[in-house]
Amino acid sequence: MKNLTLIAALSITAPAMARVSAPNVVYGVDSRIETYQASAAVQKLAASTAGMIKNSDLLSIGENTILPPRTLMQAYGLCEGELFADQANPMDCSGFLVGPDLLVTAGHCIQKQADCEAMSWVFDYKIDEKTGRAPVMLPSKNVYKCKEVIEAKLDNRNGKAYDYSLVRLERVVKDRAPLKVRTNGKISDGDAITVIGHPSGLPQKVAGDAVVVENAKENFFQANLDTFGGNSGSAVFNDETGVVEGILVRGAKDYESLEEGCMSVHETTQAVSDFSRYGESVSRITDVKTLKFTSALLAAAKEGNLEKFKAMADELEHPNVYDNELNSALHYAAEGDMVEIVDYLIERGVDLKVKNGKGLTAYKVAVKNRARLVLNSFFVASRSDR
Repeated sequence: MKNLTLIAALSITAPAMARVSAPNVVYGVDSRIETYQASAAVQKLAASTAGMIKNSDLLSIGENTILPPRTLMQAYGLCEGELFADQANPMDCSGFLVGPDLLVTAGHCIQKQADCEAMSWVFDYKIDEKTGRAPVMLPSKNVYKCKEVIEAKLDNRNGKAYDYSLVRLERVVKDRAPLKVRTNGKISDGDAITVIGHPSGLPQKVAGDAVVVENAKENFFQANLDTFGGNSGSAVFNDETGVVEGILVRGAKDYESLEEGCMSVHETTQAVSDFSRYGESVSRITDVKTLKFTSALLAAAKEGNLEKFKAMADELEHPNVYDNELNSALHYAAEGDMVEIVDYLIERGVDLKVKNGKGLTAYKVAVKNRARLVLNSFFVASRSDR
């Protein structure tokens, strides 16, 4: 397959490296491969991606969860011989891990809290190399309910095209690392990219051999990625850096009806010129403000730079950002006795009971570091809660 050279190259060039609003298409030869066929570096990235499924489609039995067995053939009425036709397709969208318990997907997959509460996220739903099948029954430890919408935007007005959602899962994901994302600037024209997700709801697939073909829009770029409905929310990676550049959100037609009365994958040329019909749209990950500002916010909290901290935090609905060890801005401010930052966060109503990876609240961090000024702030806050 034409993408194998590209996928293998990722292990050298990278550092360890959609239920869509309009369906998608294959450009040139279908580049989708099973995860186990990709390089070790790409498989590591794939471990931090997940599929979204309705809670009502899951059946929990003991320590295991059963997924619906319906196949792609049954769902779409595909013609004989179509790729992956005999595989199950229970997923509705795709997503990827960006924090210990934070996941990004498309805004049209999860927009409101009610959407979140109706869904779960499944990691490691993929074809097994030995059996050639995806499991019908998964360990429940790989299934995470969606707990809270942190930041979401779906807006195509005034020449903009926002389509993203950042959600919190019900618990920390401990056995895989959050992905690195771009926080400023943008990918270059013609850069090689790869997408990992659940096309047409299938077990996880990797698709490379694609490039950025149109890059002038502020909020998204277009590419000749081989993606399908179900890829919405998939992470799109820069092949050179292994960093997430964006979120797959829109594309051209998936399947077309043949005279025989069955459906076949819609194909077109690898080159894209008619952007009114072709080109897969990828929302820029830099539009997600929480991700964009996290590192700078934590640094400002450590420094006690209130002006800089407020300038960024005032743009966020949830200013209590945290790093991969669950140390929040409040933890860092408490550790350094940065009373102005602590007072501001208390005024914003952050949860004072949140613990870091060591099980410590910000108050206990302050006690440990003898941060006398912030201890008084915590004392006043605790009295006002009574």
